[in-house]
Amino acid sequence: MTDAVTGRVADVDTWWREVGNAALLGTARRSVPDLPDLGPAAVRPRGVPGPREEALLDAAALGGAALRAGRRLDHADPPGAAPDDTRPVAPRRAVQLLELVLTQPPAGAAQRVGLLVHWLRAADDAGCRVPPVVLPLLLGMATGSRELRRPTAAVLGERGRWLAALREEWEWVADATAGAEARTASRRSGAVPTADEWARLPSTDRVAVLATVRGVDVELARGLVESTWATDSARDRRSHLETLRVGLGADDEALLETALDDRAGTVREVAAELLDALPGSRRAARMAERLRPLVHRTGLLGRGVDVTLPGEPDPAAVRDGLGKPPPRRSARGWWLEQLSAGAPLELWSERTGAEPPTAVKRLTDAQQPDVLAGIRRAVRARRDPVWAAALLERGWDATLVPALPREARERVALQRVDATTDRVHELGAVVGAVDPPWSPDFSVALLSRLRASRFGSAMVLATMPHLLAGLHPSALTPLERWVSEAGGDQMLSTNLRNLLQFHSVKRSITEAFR
Repeated sequence: MTDAVTGRVADVDTWWREVGNAALLGTARRSVPDLPDLGPAAVRPRGVPGPREEALLDAAALGGAALRAGRRLDHADPPGAAPDDTRPVAPRRAVQLLELVLTQPPAGAAQRVGLLVHWLRAADDAGCRVPPVVLPLLLGMATGSRELRRPTAAVLGERGRWLAALREEWEWVADATAGAEARTASRRSGAVPTADEWARLPSTDRVAVLATVRGVDVELARGLVESTWATDSARDRRSHLETLRVGLGADDEALLETALDDRAGTVREVAAELLDALPGSRRAARMAERLRPLVHRTGLLGRGVDVTLPGEPDPAAVRDGLGKPPPRRSARGWWLEQLSAGAPLELWSERTGAEPPTAVKRLTDAQQPDVLAGIRRAVRARRDPVWAAALLERGWDATLVPALPREARERVALQRVDATTDRVHELGAVVGAVDPPWSPDFSVALLSRLRASRFGSAMVLATMPHLLAGLHPSALTPLERWVSEAGGDQMLSTNLRNLLQFHSVKRSITEAFR
């Protein structure tokens, strides 16, 4: 657009605003502005000025016509034709469900994103794409929800990416597509980005790609991390180390030892935390060597335990994590916790002469909160089921539950639900300790306990996010019965119906792609 045309448009905009002001305030208080140059339209004002009211009506008529006529575009070149799609469109039933979720979410607007993510991932797993008719609506929703962007980019197809390139607000698709394509290739064929492809990936997509590749080949994923380690930012180095939690093993130790010398403290902290999960590492041996002299058996029968606080750490100990404590923490107590988290758990059985349940009791009696805090960290990092069960016998800790085998995990969670019926605010953490998807038995048993409670409505509300994520389809029949008998509790009825509809639609989506 030329400067002259731009100037005319600006004049028309200003003039039209002034016309509106005159209409709002009245021609007695605000005069009608003179007609601007409308360019090729060659419209001229009346030769003889009339009353102000007529001038306002003339201006309104001309301005309305000008707005309906539109404006000249920045450029007149039409876009090239969209390329052919390589993926087939999703099955008809799946498309109907997608349109339903987009336009009339059956479980309420609050659950729409969860159902859309499920649909998009199911479509990607099936190698399908979204139909052209819903592309604009889906792109608009994904623009407003970051959770939708990557799964959406994976199933847009060539036409969807072509369409996204035509609007500035859909620019995110290009970056999201790069990561989505790499993840899809890694998941389906085990393909791994080359060093050049990895280096060109946006930082926002690298972590997701690494997580996928790590699930396919831990060594190749570690190689990607190492290939750009020297040039990555501290934030990226830290994020990339975090992905090593998947499949963490002894072969990762060399990289983690290197990270202990990183110039960024956040990177060193993650490296130390990951090494806590490797009880056979060189660092674990060093931590055990420092901790062992501090633990002594006491009493005539040697059934007591005394743990001495460590002294000032040397540079090697500081490198291993015995550095500056967090705010409001005793330095020596913090160092003792770090030693307890990093040393092998077997050291405590060795030094106390007892199996884990008895060793935990003796340490509890010795009132060593720093020691127990370190042991809990070690158990969580190593997912040690024996020590997790021993600690849970002494007191509930939701963070230890994932270390148990699934059956035991669900059993202790149900026991805790029975013990917290009058403490609804704790229930979400209890149920959330069991990762989804849940087993049929746990799903039905939990639903039965919620229904039997006199706080059923509040308990459903407190556990709703976990019920949405984990409930097994086998629980839908008893859920339907509960909905039909919910009575006059409107909030309970609404939540139960939304839960039932969410899982019914989710199951239908899964079946539609089979």
